[in-house]
Amino acid sequence: MRISFNWLKEFVDIPEGAQELANRFTNVGLAVDALETAGQDSVFDLDIATNRPDCLSHLGIAREVGAIYGSLLRTPKFALREAERRAQEVFSISIADPDLCARYCGRYIESVKIGPSPDGLKARLEALGVRSINNVADATNYVMLELGQPLHAFDADTLAGQQIIVRRADFEEKVTTLDGTERQLDPSMLVIADAKQAVAIAGIMGGAGTEITPSTKNVVLESANFDALSIRKTSRALGLSTEASYRFERGAEIEMARFACDRAAALIQELTGGRVYRDVIDVYPGEVKPRVATLRQSRIRKFLGAPVDDAVVECIFERLGFTTRKTDDGWSVQAPSHRVDISREEDLLEEIARHYGFDKFPATLPAWSGYGSALPFETEERLLRNRLAANGYSEVLAMAFSDEAAERKFRPDVEPVKLVNPMAENESVLRTSLVPSTLRTFQWNLNHGIRDLQLYELGKVYRNGGENRLLILAATGALRTKSVHEPERDFNFYDLKGEVEDILQTFDVRLTMDRKNLPPHYHPGRTARFGDVAVFGELHPEIADMFKLRQRIYVAELDVKMIFRSETRHLVEPIPRFPSIRRDLSLLLDKGILYEDVRAAVRKAGITDLIQIDPVDRLERGPFPETKYSLAISLIYQSNDRTLTDEEVDRFDRQILGLLEQQLGVQLRK
Repeated sequence: MRISFNWLKEFVDIPEGAQELANRFTNVGLAVDALETAGQDSVFDLDIATNRPDCLSHLGIAREVGAIYGSLLRTPKFALREAERRAQEVFSISIADPDLCARYCGRYIESVKIGPSPDGLKARLEALGVRSINNVADATNYVMLELGQPLHAFDADTLAGQQIIVRRADFEEKVTTLDGTERQLDPSMLVIADAKQAVAIAGIMGGAGTEITPSTKNVVLESANFDALSIRKTSRALGLSTEASYRFERGAEIEMARFACDRAAALIQELTGGRVYRDVIDVYPGEVKPRVATLRQSRIRKFLGAPVDDAVVECIFERLGFTTRKTDDGWSVQAPSHRVDISREEDLLEEIARHYGFDKFPATLPAWSGYGSALPFETEERLLRNRLAANGYSEVLAMAFSDEAAERKFRPDVEPVKLVNPMAENESVLRTSLVPSTLRTFQWNLNHGIRDLQLYELGKVYRNGGENRLLILAATGALRTKSVHEPERDFNFYDLKGEVEDILQTFDVRLTMDRKNLPPHYHPGRTARFGDVAVFGELHPEIADMFKLRQRIYVAELDVKMIFRSETRHLVEPIPRFPSIRRDLSLLLDKGILYEDVRAAVRKAGITDLIQIDPVDRLERGPFPETKYSLAISLIYQSNDRTLTDEEVDRFDRQILGLLEQQLGVQLRK
């Protein structure tokens, strides 16, 4: 919002310069984005909060300045000369949908002469970023910047039936707006219509068929108050935002409508020489009652952290235009009509803090007699995050909104939760899988030249009827970059397998790896799973192409609730007193037999002194049939109560080899 320093001084006395005032604005919560020089004037660029529509005008900002300095506010003075003929004799106004239009005021101005505005008025508008059009349009824009009330002028001779009807749009009704675009409307939108058709989109933009042109002779001036939510929805639906909609969708002051209508009529009369018909047509179906909030004196100290004298509190409210009445424990405060943001005690406390000075309240913590407690599984989540960070993974946080088509691609068995009012077409549902959002993160990074990635997300997925918390790991590119000490090595399937096994081992989850019921978005030959807890592998090439990923992507999905709910045990064992014995066995197996099959068979031998099994080497080709491969495994034996003898270990080896031959047809390689 651009505000002229010179224009402010017409409403209120300012004892300091523009830079000092800018500092004052910041102290009362009006952020100053910039302070510019425009000729003999200074222009503030203020960032106005959405709940302060009263500050979207020079009069509104002048109220704040008056409260800052204790200066009296001067409202605009004008002389309006009315003709003998009444406006009701020429045209009529009716509101068919009062739930969307609380008030509509109109003036009729005859025999106007359309032309350019005076240089001074044009310069003031242009300094604030508003293009000069003609004297009538400039007058409405001037009053909007001055008072915060949007207005619109119609060419009266183009209104069929000489009437204005405020109503909802008809099905498939269309209107061509001032920008020359034909817009399709629906019954949720409010329009201004004449006896035949819609001539404007209420609160947003007028229609091209009734605009003010050089040939215009008679003008109908509109000053209304529209429902903020309705204007906001219509503006978003049509993709059309204007200075008027910017103000209406935040909440315009209903009592300003009539005053602004008279002010604009007087200015148009001055600029065009027109005759203003007697009386404003003011359709006001139900007057809005003033808002009253209660403020307890004890809450000032508790909420703000320090007491404030009663006289100071009452002075602040008086400067802001509030009406106060003393009660037994504080005040009953009536907010003025322009303060649509005031509805409760906390709002009044904020006004005290702003104008008393935030710097006068000491930094204190609120009193608390209770205690805190960790969320469910918080300890486990911290351990998991630390483990992943130690393994080189970076955490990402993705939005829960996703594209329905993408979600059904990854989880066709889950019905996604659809959003009632999505912000974008590709964000219409809540995600059912963490994979699409992770792949979009990879896509963005790869497009920006970041080729080596190890990422994880610990987040929720949703379905109709509930939600679940999952962990996804994803990696691509080099695990180790090239250096003078060692060559580059790409991240591969076994690196990811190791990460998954590390997580399961950390939380003492013991499952056997298999390749059953693998999801279709994984590579069929490079994927595995650990029961229902984890699935991991290389992303399917077709899915990678869909996301335009030109590198191999490795993904693991884990159900953290199932992991955390396991009987986690972290036992501290004493250092062994007796030595261990290692035996290496070179085995000959049929291709298709997995190491996990061998490991499971060895464990079935039930040898309690066998403490560790590891694969050592694998040969696909050698002095053995092509249908076979060689696998070397290492077995480590150790007892807690004695030193094992060679005879005992030989017996263990024979027992294991016999079981492997019996169950898997494994032979000892000679």
